[in-house]
Amino acid sequence: MRVSAEQAVSADASERLRARLAQLKGVIETTSRFGRELRLAWRAGSREIAHLHSVDVIDIRLPATLQRQWRGDVRLTPRPRRSDWIECRFHSHDDIEFAAMLVGIAAASGKSVSRAQR
Repeated sequence: MRVSAEQAVSADASERLRARLAQLKGVIETTSRFGRELRLAWRAGSREIAHLHSVDVIDIRLPATLQRQWRGDVRLTPRPRRSDWIECRFHSHDDIEFAAMLVGIAAASGKSVSRAQR
């Protein structure tokens, strides 16, 4: 099976994102509990804060109030209804840094939400 140049670049981007997320303190790579198929995910404590949807799309758990800060950013696709999950597309180095920043915020915001507040 041949891999297209575009697929190879996307796969490389997902590996670069994995390496970048491995640098985030308190963020652990695991598998997602969401969906029917196994997918790569990241947790902060016991809370899943992100998972891959494809080689160039990561779903990040970011409170809707924080999502508004980046409204209109073409890399982000919000859910049709209010949700703490938002999709982020990544291809370039800047996109990967942006996604890593959002995952870092998700990790910090997940720790600040106590069970009583959920």
